[in-house]
Amino acid sequence: MPAPYGNLNNNKYQPEYAQQAYKICLLGARDRDLADFFEVHRDTIHHWGKLHPEFEQAKRNGKMKADAEVAYCLFQRAVGTTIKKQRVTLKGEVIDTVEELPADVRAMEFWLKCRNRQNWNPKQHIQLSGDAHHPLAFLLEEVEKEAEESSALPR
Repeated sequence: MPAPYGNLNNNKYQPEYAQQAYKICLLGARDRDLADFFEVHRDTIHHWGKLHPEFEQAKRNGKMKADAEVAYCLFQRAVGTTIKKQRVTLKGEVIDTVEELPADVRAMEFWLKCRNRQNWNPKQHIQLSGDAHHPLAFLLEEVEKEAEESSALPR
């Protein structure tokens, strides 16, 4: 059962928790997942990190290594790669094959958006020109003309 909210003085910490946290973080665990694993509140995980630098370092190293592995795989997918596979024939023979994976446009796009937001930002910036006091004056003029030409009663 998790510790009650705000229980920062949980003395359940054991030295072997640092190695366990490292391994769990390699699998992509977040602080919330660590709290569930150790059966404590997430605040306790933060508190342990402050009290035990080896625990905080193990957490950080595990997360960094997992992120680096994913980034490497994303990069390989973006530029294309060669993978080795094994195939089993109808006769039961195992054949080693090499498969070329072409570059993936979506992986490229994602990579570039994350690495270089200034040049690969999907948001378009549109600047409208107009009077300095009324930047949208040209729109107001069109609305005014339509209002003058139309009748006051609905058709």
